[in-house]
Amino acid sequence: MTVQPKPHLHQIKIQGFKSIKKLDLKLNPINILIGANGAGKTNFISLFTFLRHLSEGRLQSYVAKNGYASSFFHFGSKKTPAISLDLKVGANGYHVDFIHGETNDELVFEREYCTFEASSRLFYVKGKPGESGLLPDGTAESVYVRKYTREYLEKCRVYHFHDTSPTAKFKQAQKLSATFRFESDAGNLAPLLWQLKKSFTDSYQEILAAIQTIAPFFHDFYLEPAGQKGDESLLLRWLHKDHDTPFSANQLSDGTARFICMAVLFLQPEWLRPDTIVLDEPELGLHPAALDVLADIIKSVSQTTQVICSTQSVTFANHFSPEDFIVVDQHQGASCFKRLDAEELQHWLENYAMGDIWSKNLIGGRPEW
Repeated sequence: MTVQPKPHLHQIKIQGFKSIKKLDLKLNPINILIGANGAGKTNFISLFTFLRHLSEGRLQSYVAKNGYASSFFHFGSKKTPAISLDLKVGANGYHVDFIHGETNDELVFEREYCTFEASSRLFYVKGKPGESGLLPDGTAESVYVRKYTREYLEKCRVYHFHDTSPTAKFKQAQKLSATFRFESDAGNLAPLLWQLKKSFTDSYQEILAAIQTIAPFFHDFYLEPAGQKGDESLLLRWLHKDHDTPFSANQLSDGTARFICMAVLFLQPEWLRPDTIVLDEPELGLHPAALDVLADIIKSVSQTTQVICSTQSVTFANHFSPEDFIVVDQHQGASCFKRLDAEELQHWLENYAMGDIWSKNLIGGRPEW
């Protein structure tokens, strides 16, 4: 299969969204957000979940479940009359303005349009009350431009593999017919691995090799569907290199389980990977040696797939270059984002890696004591 170059998110402009009063930020292939707790990293990451629900026609239910519309405006709707979002993705763009609907405390679409760099025209879209015009049942001045924008937003998911408890979805039996698209909580991990082992052996072997680098005892996954043909289910199990009896996913350490999820996310076939992968604190529970491997994987994958993630790990940060970082600080209640410049840090880089420079509070992004 011929793989086309993936469109990256080149620039994002935000006004009035949560703690982000105003932001105009250019995005690179790798974007590592660092900053103190409460600086605004999570609010930036959450924007991508917001946009995915918007593109899927589930924005109002998402807003209602997360504090209703007032909580999305910077210091509330009385302080901030509108939210504005503007994205440049590949050759296309998307813009939306929201105002506050006081009657039901909801977000109201005031203006929404798409752009295409070969034209100066704004291609307006309009949806049903409370939902985006990007949806197929909305009206659009260019169905093609709308389709391109919506497909990007649908695939631009925030992944978090924090839940490794016995009730985690990826540890439960899943239908073999589960979607090919990797779910944000790894819920379809076993069916996806089964498909990769059957049809994409190179990617499957690459995933195994990465896992074995940080867990030498791991031999392979044990993937045997059960149930009637056409309605099979699959439970995630694995094999130890010194034993033939399969082990349950509950017999993996939390760190190993999380690393497996991230290895599958990044090393699945390129055409299956999202155009932009967004991760919140991928270092949780990982040994420094595992962080070394994960950082190498991210740097390799970023040649074709854009990566945006937040981190609190100095060890993880030490693997990346100055231009990969976005420092997040908060001033007078507003989140401020700054892209680092390698030339300004050249003196420190002669003796220190980026994580160490950050820990010494030389670039901001640390608590103000």
